[in-house]
Amino acid sequence: MTGYGFQFLLLALFVVHVLTLNDATNLSLFQSINAMGARLPAWLVSAITDLGNGTTLGVIVLCYLVKRPELTLRVVVAAILSLLMVPLIKDYFAAPRPAAILEYLNIIGETRHTNSFPSGHTATDFLFAVTIFLVSKCNKVKLGLIAVAAIVGASRIMVGAHWPADVVMGAIVGALCAYGALLLAPLVKLTDTLRLRSYLVLLVVILLCELDKGYDADAFWQVIMLRWIWFSVCAGLIWQFWKRTHRAAKLEG
Repeated sequence: MTGYGFQFLLLALFVVHVLTLNDATNLSLFQSINAMGARLPAWLVSAITDLGNGTTLGVIVLCYLVKRPELTLRVVVAAILSLLMVPLIKDYFAAPRPAAILEYLNIIGETRHTNSFPSGHTATDFLFAVTIFLVSKCNKVKLGLIAVAAIVGASRIMVGAHWPADVVMGAIVGALCAYGALLLAPLVKLTDTLRLRSYLVLLVVILLCELDKGYDADAFWQVIMLRWIWFSVCAGLIWQFWKRTHRAAKLEG
C-alpha cells in the first residue's frame, strides 16, 4: 500500500499541469522563474540542474543503493521505464523549446530548440525521489526529496531549457515510472557477491556513459568537479563494502 501521500502528490502535479496548459500562464511562469536564474550565479544554477543529468544522478543513486540494496531492481526497472517513455513522448509532441520561440530569455549552457516536452531531467529526478518516497516512513524525508526534485525541475526553467508545462509533465512521468516499478519489481535481498557485482557493473556503465559524452566546452568547472566528486564517493563506498565483505569472509573461513 502506498498510502495517500503518493495520490496527493500525483493529484497536485496534475492540477499544476492543467494550469500550465494555459499559454499565458505557462509563459508568465517561465518568465518569472527564468528571470530568477539570471540573478543567481550561473555555475550554481548549472550545478543544480546537473543533479537531473543521467550520469550525475545515476552515480548519486548508486551511492544510495550501497546502503539500500533491496531497492536495486526497483530503481533499474524505473529507469528503464523512463528511458522508454520520455523519448517516445518527446518525439510524439516534438514541442519547441523556449529558445525557439522567445527572443529574450536567460540561457545557461547548451541552447536547444526541439523536443521540449516533457523535461527528461525532471523525470529522472522525480523517478528517484518518488521511488524512495514510496518506501520511506519519514515525512521529512519525503518532503525533502520532493522539494529537491522540484528545485531541480525549476532549474530547467532557469537555464532556459524548458517551459513549466514540460517540467510538471516530467515530474508526472517520473512519478508514474517509480510507481510502475513498485508494481513490477519487488524488494529483493541480494547476496554480498551479487551486490558487489551489481555495483561494479552499474558504476562501469555510468562511467562509460559519462566518458562517451566527451568534453563539454560549455560546462562550468565547478559542475565537472562536483560530478567527479560523486564518482569518487561512490567508488569509495563500493570499496568499503568490498573490504567489509572480504573481512567477514576471512573471519568465517
